[in-house]
Amino acid sequence: MSRYEEILNSQFKMTDGGRVDYVKDLYTTYCPEVDLQAMIDGGYIDALGDMMEPVLISLDDRSPEVMAYWAKHGMVKEFHGDNNGMNWEAYENKTGYKWVRTEKKDGIQNFHKSWTSFVPVSAFQPENAGRKYPTVIVLHGGFNPVSIIDGWGFSQEAARKEWIIIVPSIELDDILDEILEEAKTLYPIDESRIYATGFSYGGFMTNLLGNKRPDVYAAVAPCGVPLNDAYCEEAIGPEPQKPFDGKSRALEMGIYMPVFNCAGNLDGNRFPIYAAGRKKAKISHISPSPETLVEGINNWARVNHASEIKLADVMNLENRTDISEEERGIGIPLAEDCRRTVVADGITNYIGDLKSEDGIVRVRIMCEMNMPHWPTPEMIRQMYAFFEHFSRNVETKESIYTE
Repeated sequence: MSRYEEILNSQFKMTDGGRVDYVKDLYTTYCPEVDLQAMIDGGYIDALGDMMEPVLISLDDRSPEVMAYWAKHGMVKEFHGDNNGMNWEAYENKTGYKWVRTEKKDGIQNFHKSWTSFVPVSAFQPENAGRKYPTVIVLHGGFNPVSIIDGWGFSQEAARKEWIIIVPSIELDDILDEILEEAKTLYPIDESRIYATGFSYGGFMTNLLGNKRPDVYAAVAPCGVPLNDAYCEEAIGPEPQKPFDGKSRALEMGIYMPVFNCAGNLDGNRFPIYAAGRKKAKISHISPSPETLVEGINNWARVNHASEIKLADVMNLENRTDISEEERGIGIPLAEDCRRTVVADGITNYIGDLKSEDGIVRVRIMCEMNMPHWPTPEMIRQMYAFFEHFSRNVETKESIYTE
């Protein structure tokens, strides 16, 4: 059996209820439009296997083999809150929000305020006393177990940069506050450089954090979802999610909230944006119209004082022959100095920027070609490179840009 076949026929834990899937299903069963042979020929499957290695070693993310993997990569993986039960009745009495669990066996982890941490070994060494570490909150997808983050590349790239990763089971912003406060007592977290990201449901919740909590996060990266204002009249779906008014607190406070967004062109048929929604996505609610996608981008343009894009200009791109590959791929007009192409692991990635009025890029959109609904190593690399420029004044909440 070739390494490609070995990777694609490997199994991993997909839901917290215990469902196990094959890697190949991500690129065949769930998205048959993928050109799998092109992925193999370009070397992407090799990169995928390296990224997902910890979840393919064992279905138990606490196994000695998995713990040894992280130790080898210079990270101390620790588990917290297993005995810290979530009292949803008390939470409803306190906040007015009622989480209604479905009959599915998934969602088990929502009954505990559990979280996993990945901390560089150097943070425990006496000679580094006083050193503070950038920290990324990583949010899982709908019904995905916390353990899935092991195979999503966030912690591997954090190991290379010596950053801290925190992965919560419950993704409500006030629960995250509690987890962060506990984490600060355990690890040397740089409070000016706390970032949030997530994929799929976790991506939507990252949109929420960016719009609602600029007092905590220096930058956010909702991925596997479109940019939006996180407006939610009532909870959507069975995962915990509270209503939100869609009003940007950063805009109200007069501060910036930098945002990075990434998804595959085969993920929900959202790219190119001028043609969004023409094909029915496998999950229909993630195939919004061009109008909805443009307004979602413009929400973040307003937050970051960038020029809004016009729907008419977006729709006119389709029949033009004088536009760039990036404009064709992403589906929005982009100035020459606000677009570039990165080919990594055999995958072509189009990157488009919106500049704030001071000339700084605070809105970045990345479209991955031939890619379904799953993270990629380059997504993480580009995300962290974006994060590195931004910090937050802990006292004034001002967003700070560093070249």
